[in-house]
Amino acid sequence: MNYVFYDFETSGTNRYFDQPLQIAAICVDETFEINSEFTLNETCKLKDGVVPHPQALLVNKIDIDTLKNGQSFYDMIDKVQKKFTEWSPAIFIGYNSLFFDEVVLRQSLYQSLHDPYLTNTNNNRRADLYHIFLGLSKLRPDIIKLGINPETEKESFKLEYLAKANKIEQEKAHDALSDVIATIGLAKLIKEKASDYWDHCMHISNPENFRAYLAKQDLFFKAPSHPSHVITPIKFLSENPERNKELSFFDLKFNPENYIDKKSVEIMSLIESKEKVIKLIEINKSPIILGEEFISHEIFEDNEIKDFKSRIKSLKNHELFLDRLKQALVDRSQDREVNFPMPEWVETQIYAAFANAKDKEKMKTFRNTTDPEEKNKLAKDFEDQRYRELAYRILFNESRNFLDEDKVTDRELFFAERALGTDQGVKWCTISKAKKDIDNLRENSQYSEYLDYIDQIKNFIDEEEIKYKKYQKS
Repeated sequence: MNYVFYDFETSGTNRYFDQPLQIAAICVDETFEINSEFTLNETCKLKDGVVPHPQALLVNKIDIDTLKNGQSFYDMIDKVQKKFTEWSPAIFIGYNSLFFDEVVLRQSLYQSLHDPYLTNTNNNRRADLYHIFLGLSKLRPDIIKLGINPETEKESFKLEYLAKANKIEQEKAHDALSDVIATIGLAKLIKEKASDYWDHCMHISNPENFRAYLAKQDLFFKAPSHPSHVITPIKFLSENPERNKELSFFDLKFNPENYIDKKSVEIMSLIESKEKVIKLIEINKSPIILGEEFISHEIFEDNEIKDFKSRIKSLKNHELFLDRLKQALVDRSQDREVNFPMPEWVETQIYAAFANAKDKEKMKTFRNTTDPEEKNKLAKDFEDQRYRELAYRILFNESRNFLDEDKVTDRELFFAERALGTDQGVKWCTISKAKKDIDNLRENSQYSEYLDYIDQIKNFIDEEEIKYKKYQKS
């Protein structure tokens, strides 16, 4: 199966309200050899309504002219969607991608009226090299060197430091294509030095394989998801009867005899508490669990393994506890549905509901239509208001002369209000936030050599402020 390694450079760190400015990806087979014919590297300008974080621009060094005059965000996402589809089926891999890049990708596809679930449907899978490396660093710490942050002289799991420590090519950190090449280099190193572990991680990236692996034994170990975490002994208990992608496990560091008589309401606290006696794992987020065959005596001694197995027997003898757990999982899901109302913004409504069949067909027609007037007619015809709004935004950014006048005015006022707002509590960057960030960057000696670029950012933000003030007067 092919691997697609990818990385984003974005306008900021909010996964819903910022946007990718550069997307790079390389498709390779199991030899990890890079071929320019299977390489994607695209940049784009800002969408209306998005104010970039100056700190983010200073990190990724996106050319200011690209922000103003590059290809549109929507053209870039169309190219990415087309290429990712051509490369499918594949395992899509990034570095810390499940937390950030994957969410940004889904959001970008959703806002462009594409299927947001490209990387985990149609036989595609996804994996996160950050989590794979974290697990390996705890299992076999001598195999791959940890990175060192030169400023703090402390161990670091950042890709740029790992690449340097292991002599992996990375021409320019925080350039998407360079980061993809470094990610491939690290993956290749793991495959070469710990092939059994790599193959296992790839195998269980398929949810069905994951479930089959759970059926083979009773004792498992959860790999850490943070550098400060440790490998945790666990016993699979049950899936959520209402959400079969949510699996529950008992943390075997705890004695089940202290918890088996608890009622459903009390079991809920075992899930929500800081200790998390019961751990929930989302099977569709490529979790890494390991069987006993991966665990050495340096991690857990024989007497500890014996204790874990004894606790597993205790859990097996209490079916009532399992029934109460299932009820607690159902109650928890229902409580979350009641207590979490429909999100306010269209960006955060991505998971509110799946598109119905009619709207899916309309999305395809809208994307395949080149006539802006026809697109304008199609935009009005979406049944789901989310897709109507997203279609109007696409037209506003790309063909506003063909959009109804009232729709243009509505979008101008909306984007102006978002960009020029003074509420510091909003989740997106505003002009006022950007100006404060610029002042802070200028005063920070760490960035003294980048003052010319900071001035370019300031000039760009000033131009954006003028544009949005014109929107208010239109």
